[in-house]
Amino acid sequence: MRLIRKSTLKKSALSIASAALAISGVLAGAGSAQAAGPGGAQNVRGVDPGDTDLMIERLCNQESSLTGVYGALNVDTGEFKTRDEYLRDVFGLWKPAGPWELFRGWCGYAEASTWSFKGEPVRTSRWIGNRGSADDKETFVSSYSTKTFAKKSVGGTISLSLAKSIFSGSVGGSAGYEWGWEKESKFETRSEKTIPPCRQVAVTWTPYQRVVRVNPVFYVEDYEWNKGDGDVTTHTWRGRDASWKTIYSYGYYIDGVSDKLLPNGQPDGREDKIEEKLDPNSCTK
Repeated sequence: MRLIRKSTLKKSALSIASAALAISGVLAGAGSAQAAGPGGAQNVRGVDPGDTDLMIERLCNQESSLTGVYGALNVDTGEFKTRDEYLRDVFGLWKPAGPWELFRGWCGYAEASTWSFKGEPVRTSRWIGNRGSADDKETFVSSYSTKTFAKKSVGGTISLSLAKSIFSGSVGGSAGYEWGWEKESKFETRSEKTIPPCRQVAVTWTPYQRVVRVNPVFYVEDYEWNKGDGDVTTHTWRGRDASWKTIYSYGYYIDGVSDKLLPNGQPDGREDKIEEKLDPNSCTK
């Protein structure tokens, strides 16, 4: 199973994260209380309090330091705070207090699923009309360029730099699939088509596209709490068994969408001719 690591880490931190994420895949199968998800991670959605989709989004949306990313969870209310928010709003020291539990670790991106689908038709030529009373033939010039984009299920728009780090191959590759992410391809064709009387004709292109979905995951380095009898530090999420070394929230995912490419590098899809009626009063009787 493949984990795509966040590319904003400095080189030394990335090495640590790589090793940590690799270990998580091994530990995920040991003593698991539920089936492991992408990258061997355990799903916290519906298990832990609060909006865990938004928690993971906010946790992993932070800039990583050499020691990772930090978060705080109020296990009574489900409220999440970043380290800066916790130090400002709850306690001036990075120590657990009351229902607030603290954690540190690394974020990555685990491939969850992929599928292909037929995209929406796009008009790729100009309209050419025939206002006569008999069929006409015209040469149509049709052009198209592949499209690529990414979207998140939670939070705002995804930055282009993050999308590229996940899907373009700079960190982890394009999930092992032949698709067109950041591989611009275009074509221009010429074809002769018949235009019936009092009709206008254009050419459309229906692209075949692929989605690669990843779930952001969090690898736990340290997890701390204090129930009144001193600080306790563990190395799994909320002190659970070894299968909880890496977590994710099922409802938070990032989709990379791109036109598919044929083996020769050309866009994969279908060309069609479309027709529309013209105003009869503008055509020859």
